[in-house]
This record gives sequence, C-alpha cells and structure tokens, in this order.
Amino acid sequence: ADAAAAAYDVRPYKCTVHLALPSNQYAQYMKEVISVDQEISHKVIKNFTLVKEAPAEDCNVIEDSSVGVEKEDGGELRVLRIQFEATDAKMLRVSMSTTYDMINVALKCFQEFGA
Repeated sequence: ADAAAAAYDVRPYKCTVHLALPSNQYAQYMKEVISVDQEISHKVIKNFTLVKEAPAEDCNVIEDSSVGVEKEDGGELRVLRIQFEATDAKMLRVSMSTTYDMINVALKCFQEFGA
C-alpha cells in the first residue's frame, strides 16, 4: 500500500496553461467555475492561481477576446494560471482536455449572460 501511495507522489508529467481574461472579475469567476470538480483520480493534480500576467516565454497563453469586454491592464489579477501534474501522459491529456471543455462552456456562458 505504501508503494502505491508513493507512486502517486511522483508526477513527472507537468503542464502550465495561462488563460488571460478581460478583468479580475472574469478571472475569478472562471477559477470558481472550473475548480469546483475534483479530479476523479489521484493520478492528476490541478492548481489554480490568479496572476497579473503570463510569463513572456510561456507558449501556452490563451488570450480571450470572445467575451467582448475591454481589457483592463491596471495591474489586476486577470490571468488564470492552471498547473497540471500527472503520473502519466494519458492522464495529463485527459485532464487538460476536460478542463479546456469546461473553459469553453464557461466562456460561452460569459458571452451569453455576462459575468
């Protein structure tokens, strides 16, 4: 049992995604919406953090222009950073795919009903 538990502590597959949103309010709502459900397996961990901006060297930045709100760059926390860690590549892919699906639904709701 201890060996199995130790195996879950090692998560060599990692990815960080930055989702830039128009305002802190949108970023906070997105964080609340997609962080509600826990992963169904202990093989994946997701961490959600609001940050001011994504690192310049990061190639996984999604800039959302579909919400239709003018961007406010006054130093507010408007970027949602999602950090994935998984025990294997398949679990990382499944978790990221599911998260992107939830982001897509949330953005459509924001666009339709506002935040």
